[in-house]
Amino acid sequence: MLPLAPALELYRPFSSYGLASLTDLLPSQGDYGIRPQHSDALESLVEAKLLKCLVIRNDLAEAALEIRNKGLYLAIAHLKTAFIGFHNLSDFETSIRLIYKDHRELSTGYATVAPAVEFFSYLRNKFTGHLTDELLHKAIEWKPELLLTLDREHDAAVVLIYNFWILETAINSYVDPDEKHKLFDTETDFNHPPDKDRFVETLLTTLDGAVAFLQSVEAALKTLVTVPEDNLELWKKAGLTDFAYIKGKKR
Repeated sequence: MLPLAPALELYRPFSSYGLASLTDLLPSQGDYGIRPQHSDALESLVEAKLLKCLVIRNDLAEAALEIRNKGLYLAIAHLKTAFIGFHNLSDFETSIRLIYKDHRELSTGYATVAPAVEFFSYLRNKFTGHLTDELLHKAIEWKPELLLTLDREHDAAVVLIYNFWILETAINSYVDPDEKHKLFDTETDFNHPPDKDRFVETLLTTLDGAVAFLQSVEAALKTLVTVPEDNLELWKKAGLTDFAYIKGKKR
């Protein structure tokens, strides 16, 4: 089971509102909404968490469906979507760990996929989100065919092959200080069917587990959301919306 957020930082989004548990958001007997002492900002926080949960779940579910239907090679775009989804899931799970206080089964559920989620999040950082020069230099070293074919005409099929050679390199770079792979027993070469099958099986198993986890989180968060009765106020507020450049952390 994963630890229940030993660092205060993991609790800050909820604990800053004086909550010991997410169930503190639930209405008291006789209440008809969020307890008066909790601000609109707190309710908005839970709504945002639920919205993020739904978006990530859908991305991962769609990726799993397309990879199963098309196969690994023809689903390259959805493969990259999966990596992004896993990266978002990793951040999201950290931000909602306080919910484990009342839903211990969620912690256990996430623990089964956590190592692979971090692996796929790493692939997002190196292969999908940034496509680092360090990775490309290593790919050229790992696959001499890349260098030997760069002066040719490149249609989509050729570049697709390049994508998977670069992906292989990213997969094989996920090693510890002793240069031992953190997830697999051997290097990955997609030309070797057992290697490809191992990667696909790990990917699909993790996608399914992550979707199941997010469905459970969704159910827990929905018990904390109150739909306003005064819809007119929502439209008035929407009309007054001001937009500003959104700054965020880099990871």
